[in-house]
Amino acid sequence: MTGSGNTPTGIQLAPGTELAERYKIVKRIGGGGMGSVYMAEDMNLANRPVAVKEMVEMFADESARSKAIEDFKRESELLARLDHPSIPTIYQYFFDTNRGRYYLVMKYIDGGDLAARQRNSGGKVDELTVTKWSIDTCDVLDYIHSQVPPIIYRDLKPANLMIDARTNRIMLVDFGIARFVAPTQKGVTAIGTMGYAPPELFAGNVEARSDLYSLGATMFHLLTGHDPQDNPLLIFDFSKNPKPRQLNPAITPEMEELICRAVEHKPENRFASARAFGLELQAHLKYLQEGRRDEPVSQPVFETQQGFGPAHSCVNCGRELSSDDVFCAYCGTRQPAKRTTAKLVVLGTNEMAAQFPLNIEGESLIGRMDPNRGIRPEVDLSKYDPAARVSRRHAKIVAQGSQYFIEDLGSANGTFVNGSMKLSQGKPHMLVSGDELKLGETTLKFVVS
Repeated sequence: MTGSGNTPTGIQLAPGTELAERYKIVKRIGGGGMGSVYMAEDMNLANRPVAVKEMVEMFADESARSKAIEDFKRESELLARLDHPSIPTIYQYFFDTNRGRYYLVMKYIDGGDLAARQRNSGGKVDELTVTKWSIDTCDVLDYIHSQVPPIIYRDLKPANLMIDARTNRIMLVDFGIARFVAPTQKGVTAIGTMGYAPPELFAGNVEARSDLYSLGATMFHLLTGHDPQDNPLLIFDFSKNPKPRQLNPAITPEMEELICRAVEHKPENRFASARAFGLELQAHLKYLQEGRRDEPVSQPVFETQQGFGPAHSCVNCGRELSSDDVFCAYCGTRQPAKRTTAKLVVLGTNEMAAQFPLNIEGESLIGRMDPNRGIRPEVDLSKYDPAARVSRRHAKIVAQGSQYFIEDLGSANGTFVNGSMKLSQGKPHMLVSGDELKLGETTLKFVVS
């Protein structure tokens, strides 16, 4: 049998081949030198289409073989414990003694991957479509990053994002190099795709924001048609290379800003989380669809199809639930525990946009935007500080569990709590809902919900 692509001659399964007396091979649909992915029919369930991933043993030594088998088993176990509409359901995992190969059987996704979609659209994808795809991607990244310990995908790129033709939803596939990573873990194996992988990945310092960089690189590629792999080390140094709108003037300035922030060299300059990125993208989607942009709020009301559903909707099927439901009465999915959320509201203005959700984990920077210096605070007061009394990096709020602490960062005009208490630089102060903060001449109220 003749091989195709990178698959060595003689290892493909012929159409009609039966595995485990249950799965009949229809055709090969993907894979590489270590194995193939096939479309098959489940003969026990009315010939339901399934995807069968195969690992072929072609290794130079026993250590390489053991590593490959370990990775394949880990992917199977990883997928088996995850439950999200953008992660393919795993049906079975087995070893075929006659062939000496491992097989993973999972849901068949028949809408193609984003790389193919991009090729079919002439090399570029329109901004509205990319925004919708990116919202779905943020939703599933938020899910895996919220596992304990967090799962970092590490190889996000167009070829690993597929479309479920039935739901038109993004599906995250190929968890071969995903890892459970403790928040403080260092020295993680540096595996990824050059151009899409962030700088810290090659130093072994992987974290959740590493996946956001890869998503930004994916968006850049889809919108501009320029593959990050062609110039992997320099393409996102925009002091030397063109920004997205220089490559495709049809991209909006707002989308360019989102991409540039996602691919910042330092993780701390990117979005704080996949959820924060998703909220910004949802606001941008409204701008594209309705010609207006609302600032993200702490409890998003997103369309079910695009994830981040309404506050009391099932995370799987989207049906409305009561606030106290632990399991969905319709599909049985366990609902995530409710988290305390908080925001800062600018006083003295009636603008709906004058409120800023705070990160529920980690830090939220308060200050003024300065893209040239890489300063993009979560709470950007530029619009509400006409006299420029707020420092660019004025203060930060740190979330620790259900508590929030504010800390002055050496601002020029100080940070005051409830009118009289001036914070000392570097000394955190615990906030209570209703506290008023004065930064320069701008006053904000801290609100917990």
